Amino acid sequence: LTMMNIINSLSACSRYLQHLMMPLSLACCLLLSAPLQAQTSPLETIALSERMLFVKGPDGNVLAVESSEGIILVDGGHADWYDSLRQVVEEAFPGVPIRALINTQWHREQTGANVPLGSAGVEIIAHENTMLWLSTHVWQRWADKKYAPLPEAGLPVTTLWDDGVLQLGDRSVYYGFLWNAHTDGDIWVYFEEENVLVTGGLVSNGRWPEIDWSTGGYIGGMLDSFVSLLTVPDQNTRIIPAWGGIMNLDELKAQNQMYLTIFDRLHASVISSYDLDDILAEKHTAEFEAQMGDPTLFMTLAFQSFQGRYRDAQNFRLLNIP
Repeated sequence: LTMMNIINSLSACSRYLQHLMMPLSLACCLLLSAPLQAQTSPLETIALSERMLFVKGPDGNVLAVESSEGIILVDGGHADWYDSLRQVVEEAFPGVPIRALINTQWHREQTGANVPLGSAGVEIIAHENTMLWLSTHVWQRWADKKYAPLPEAGLPVTTLWDDGVLQLGDRSVYYGFLWNAHTDGDIWVYFEEENVLVTGGLVSNGRWPEIDWSTGGYIGGMLDSFVSLLTVPDQNTRIIPAWGGIMNLDELKAQNQMYLTIFDRLHASVISSYDLDDILAEKHTAEFEAQMGDPTLFMTLAFQSFQGRYRDAQNFRLLNIP
C-alpha cells in the first residue's frame, strides 16, 4: 500500500507540473513562431495592367513595370523580403530580366534590393542626394540609428537633379525632385501609359511619414513638395504612396490640406514659444488620428525640423518666429 501511495503521488505531481509548464511552452512557441510568421507573410500584389504590377510590402510599396528592355522597379522594398519580391515579379513576368531599379529615397525599407540587383549589373537610378546618403555613414539622430554605407555595387550609378524624363526601352519614365520633403533626395516617378504616379516618401496612406530632418527632411518642404506633386496627376491617376494602399487625386489633395492645417497650428505654437510637450498637449492632429494613427513621432519630427529653419530668410512659410 505504501508503494502504491508513492506511485500515485508521483503521478499526480507529474500531471501538476505538466499543467504548470503548458502556458510557458505555449508562450515560447508564440515567441519563436512570431518572427517566422512575419518573414513568411505573403506580399499583396495588384496587376495595374498587363505590364505593371503593384506590390504592397509590410513596410513599403514597390512598382514593377515591364519595358522592351526588361523590368523597371520603382523602389525595392526592405532586404528582409527581397526574395519574396523577386518571386512575385518573376511569377508576373516570367523570363523577363530586371533592367533598372529606381530609388525614390535612401531609407532602408526602400533600398533593400540595391545590393543584390546592383551586383547582378542592374542599373540603379536615384537623386544625387540619395546616392550621397547611401554612400556614407548616416547617423539618424532622432532615432539614434547608425547606417553604414552600402557596398559600391549597391550604389546608384545614374543620378538625377531636377524634373525630367528617362527613356528605358519603350518606356518614357517621368520624374521630379521633391525638395526637402521627407528627406532631401525624394523623387516622384510617373508612367503616362498607365497613368500611375509613385510619390516616394512624401506620401503615406494610413500612417504618418517620418520627417527625417537628419537627412534634410522638413515639414515646410513637404508642403512645397505637395505643390509640385499635385501638378502631375488627374482624376483618373492611380497614386502609389510610399506605404499603404493605392490612392486617388481627391485623397492626395485631402492629405495636402491636412498637412497645411497642421503646419499652420504648429507655426502658431512656435510663435508662442511653446516647447515640444506643449505642442503635443495641444493635439494639433486630433481629427486626423483615426485615419493616420498615433501622431507623437510625426509631431516630434515636425517640430524638430522647424528648429533648424527658424532663420531661413528664403522660406516664406516661417513668419514672425521670435
